[in-house]
Amino acid sequence: MVATAVADKLAESDDLDWKQALPNFARTPGVWNEFAKDVAAMANTRGGLLIYGVSDRIELVGIDLSTVDKKQLLSTMRNVIQPYISEVDFLELTAPGGNGPDILVVDIPPSEMAPHFQYGWESRDKDRATFNAPYRIRDDTYYMTEHQVARAYQDRFARQAATHALLKEHLADATDVVLSESDHAHAWLVIATQLTRPVPHLVPATTQEEAESALRLTHETAVRISGNPDRSAPVATRLTQVRVGLRRWIASNLLTPNRRTPTRGILVELHHDGTVIVCADLSANLAAGDHTAVDTRVLRIVALEAVVLADIHRLHRAPDTAVEITATIATAATDRRLTPFELDFGSMELVDGARHPKRLLPSSTELAPNADDDTLRECAHELASGPGGGLGCGRDAPVGTVDGRWPRRPVLPRPGAGCPILAHRRHMAGSRGGLRVMMATRGACRNSAHNQ
Repeated sequence: MVATAVADKLAESDDLDWKQALPNFARTPGVWNEFAKDVAAMANTRGGLLIYGVSDRIELVGIDLSTVDKKQLLSTMRNVIQPYISEVDFLELTAPGGNGPDILVVDIPPSEMAPHFQYGWESRDKDRATFNAPYRIRDDTYYMTEHQVARAYQDRFARQAATHALLKEHLADATDVVLSESDHAHAWLVIATQLTRPVPHLVPATTQEEAESALRLTHETAVRISGNPDRSAPVATRLTQVRVGLRRWIASNLLTPNRRTPTRGILVELHHDGTVIVCADLSANLAAGDHTAVDTRVLRIVALEAVVLADIHRLHRAPDTAVEITATIATAATDRRLTPFELDFGSMELVDGARHPKRLLPSSTELAPNADDDTLRECAHELASGPGGGLGCGRDAPVGTVDGRWPRRPVLPRPGAGCPILAHRRHMAGSRGGLRVMMATRGACRNSAHNQ
């Protein structure tokens, strides 16, 4: 395709830029980093291609691919462009037959996070650092004026508002579906996740095999994270097959009559746009008289599985994107109070001292890209602690599970009187190994590594 374009003398445009030599990263005062400027300009416009190895006269001169430093290219994008532009692809293309000339193609998608600013230097006024937002008009690059920057921010915020509205719509739709298919006295945990950035247009739709593989991997990962080998986990172990839906895959044991089971109702949806829906009946096999039973153990397990599934599905759709997650407990019997049950010595018992509200507010959290096991566990706890706290049976941040429960963190003794923080520091400073303790307000830092 590149050779054909060169032969046809295809002129540069707002989405095509011919480059004869690889970028130079030596800092020169008063000169903008050309690579960062070109990447930001195309992302701020409508995306495009930077093709290295073609001269200004549109002749295929080639480059030495062995000198391409992708690490340097990515580092420049991260350090010089704000906010970071994800999904940029680097394609090293060798000539047919391997005799050259070779080329490098940088594929830049249109960004939903525009405007992107390039950090640069001006030789005027004592070599000051500046920010500019470049964009392209035909084959030229310009810098946004104030009103253009304001308009770009308005467009970004409008897209983000649309994302939040879509998440609420998914949550409401899923709630309507499960309540219409269940006993009116049952409570349902409904979880909806949404990518903070849209899936790139060229990413193919999720296949059935990928959807079924995601369900299997979800259970394996949840078991590893929680340390709980219980095979009665509500979601992944009961749903092994998916069926096609409208721009999504659906797995359920309650929507199709010939697949309906008398066990706990489950609904899972994996949307092609990265959305994940997980719904679970929290009242199955429990009786609470004129109240609505809530199985808090199932709530925690499903919250963990939903977070893991959202992370797995995100990796297939848009790996560099954060995930917004919202959970709510819904019931059609709004006149009944919610009564929490907990597993106690092998049997389900009422939670002593718990509250019995008629409704609970939704809880939300955000899962960052590149989440490790600790981050997934902490995110699941934060998601489940909203409804759990509303019922008066929330727990401290988990470090694992014991018999399906989230154990409490150990509490340090309070030695002496006076300031508790100084007392703890004096106490720990004199212990073996000279341990240092940093006291932090619970929940002030969402990074589990920092908490630990």
